[in-house]
Amino acid sequence: MKFGNVIVTFNRKELLLEAINSLLRQSVYIDKIVIVDNHSTDGTYDFLEKSGVLVDKRIDYYYLRENIGGSGGFEYGMRKAMQYDLDWITLSDDDAIYEENYFSYIEDEITRNKDISIFTGTVKLEDGRIQNTHRRIISNWNTLSYRMISESSYNKNFYVDLFTFVGATISTKLIRKIGYPEKDFFIWWDDLEYSLRARNYTKILNVSKAVVLHKTKIVSMDFSKKYKADWREYYGWRNRIVTLRKHSKNRLVINLFLIAWMVKRYARLVKPFYKHNRLHLVKLYTRAFYDAYTKHLGINNHYKP
Repeated sequence: MKFGNVIVTFNRKELLLEAINSLLRQSVYIDKIVIVDNHSTDGTYDFLEKSGVLVDKRIDYYYLRENIGGSGGFEYGMRKAMQYDLDWITLSDDDAIYEENYFSYIEDEITRNKDISIFTGTVKLEDGRIQNTHRRIISNWNTLSYRMISESSYNKNFYVDLFTFVGATISTKLIRKIGYPEKDFFIWWDDLEYSLRARNYTKILNVSKAVVLHKTKIVSMDFSKKYKADWREYYGWRNRIVTLRKHSKNRLVINLFLIAWMVKRYARLVKPFYKHNRLHLVKLYTRAFYDAYTKHLGINNHYKP
């Protein structure tokens, strides 16, 4: 059983090195590690070269001439990984640190479940809490509404409908069937859209003992403070709308749902939290809605890193 891994990185060289080393220390041999550098400007390559890690012939390092976003990075990396003789490809960002038995637990479940083509693991924060946003269950297939998995469910393995790319292990046979992530999403929702495509062919099993540490900061929406504009929101809303329209089981229901949903978004702007940013958000929501319905994807020059 041959495993490969794709890591997409941007300006986080110390975390990237830690992520690479966590793969090299696995109790199960990792045959290939594909690193996609999204045009980092912090000297990532030189840093890795000095660390000595790049002498390992299993590592392929690709430096992109421009930042094509996480979506583009995963699409690019998966294509490169698929050129090798691999059975499974695992995806993650540069802030995902695998516990050393991660792939051992995954391999055990692959052996037991021959009919399943995607396995995920438990994503934990640095303080030990489970980050349950990474594994979800669809509660309504018409509107694609979902719920998070309860923490108690992680005491055993369970099936999911939606997953993020943090630690997702995908059969290369399935990748040949369903293709690659939507590179034109740029960022956000590429993993959830890919989940829905995959669900047409396979169940998705979360292997709860397989743990990946996600070294990320959790941003909470504190309505007692002022809203802080974030260019990434545009892609979140646009790509979500595209995904819902593409995968909903009922086209009429989803269109009515999305119209009501957007009206509600506009109505929320009366809250003091959004003061001084209302016009910005009206434009953002309107552009996201329009571009989703007209299938205008890729990077939007109004919303760039």
